[in-house]
Amino acid sequence: MLIAPPVIVVLLLFSGPWRRWMSSSVAAGGTISLLVETSRLNTERERERIEDNVERSLRVFQRYNPDVKVKWQLVPSDRMVQELDYRHRRGLGPDLLLITDTDLAALGKRGWIRPVSLDATERQDIRPDLVEALESDGQMLAVPELVFTRMACFDRQRMAAAPTSLDQLIDQAKAGKRFGFQSRFSELTWLYTSFGGELFPQGVASTNPSALLDFLRWLRLANLQPSIVFEISPQNLLHGFLAGRYQWVLCANRWLPSLQDGMSERLGLAALPQGPAGDPRAVVHMRLWAFGSQSNPRQQELALRLALFNINVVQQRTMAIDQATVLPVNPAIGLPFKAYPVLAVQYQQYKRGLVLTNQQFSDLYALDEQVQPLMDAVISGSKTPEAIAPRLHQVLQERLR
Repeated sequence: MLIAPPVIVVLLLFSGPWRRWMSSSVAAGGTISLLVETSRLNTERERERIEDNVERSLRVFQRYNPDVKVKWQLVPSDRMVQELDYRHRRGLGPDLLLITDTDLAALGKRGWIRPVSLDATERQDIRPDLVEALESDGQMLAVPELVFTRMACFDRQRMAAAPTSLDQLIDQAKAGKRFGFQSRFSELTWLYTSFGGELFPQGVASTNPSALLDFLRWLRLANLQPSIVFEISPQNLLHGFLAGRYQWVLCANRWLPSLQDGMSERLGLAALPQGPAGDPRAVVHMRLWAFGSQSNPRQQELALRLALFNINVVQQRTMAIDQATVLPVNPAIGLPFKAYPVLAVQYQQYKRGLVLTNQQFSDLYALDEQVQPLMDAVISGSKTPEAIAPRLHQVLQERLR
């Protein structure tokens, strides 16, 4: 993580929102607990990298807040519910969590997190569309730290350039290039939108039936190509790409450290390919600071102070450039896109992407279980797109409003 020159830091500390939390930090300290979510797909080296990033961030925070102690630990995503349940039953819930947006609704329904109030100046440090997505009844359900979208990953040694359109993708598959997709609808929404489909249409009575049929027909066409594979397991997709079974895969941001370690210069990153209706609209994901429901007032104040510290201009720019694959949530930051082409792709996809509310995320991922048999029937060829489209259309109408 890069550290800004001391003079710049001092100037920023005593201007704008920095001055607010700096003046309060001198008044009183305390101890807060933090849980940092990791993926079960993370390697040991990735976990070490996450630990280093957290420790560096906390060191900078404690430099200006020396009376605040932060006790923290990593928790794999598949153990987070168990860990929180154990803690809450004993009245020891964490004061702060660093999680992905897909977990926010579930934790909120269990009563394990609470909303926070931000004033107008604090909200200026967050992109307006993210504020709108996370706001409920005038409060923020969480404070975003970073944003990112799905990308296309490809092997530079075996593929000169990633396809820029779905037609090119089919042509390359016919020529023997191997492609891997996840088969869940929630991971294929970008593809659906590239045919003109809409998620959560506003002011529209229904989803677009013709777009849905075209989307299903393309899935069927793709699966007829021996070189295109649909995987239900993201782990199989990741390991298959690392092992060389695929030359192109739909890539989750959390995979990038593993891929960079395993492939080095062979790893290529590109925007998702266009469809007949134009550029796809990828779902925008966020890493979030969520606030525990069992904290006392002092712990609540300190937890919010830590979260706000991490969205100031200096910390945001440092994190974005250091990781080089995620975007800052602070709109005041200009990034050197020419020097960091992956950031340029992320920004391009973010600008045309879909920023979902907490409830919309919950609805979208809950939909997977219901529609997966329909998706599988088309992909496998057991049912025609024409037979499945009306049934899938009805489900989307009922669930994605």
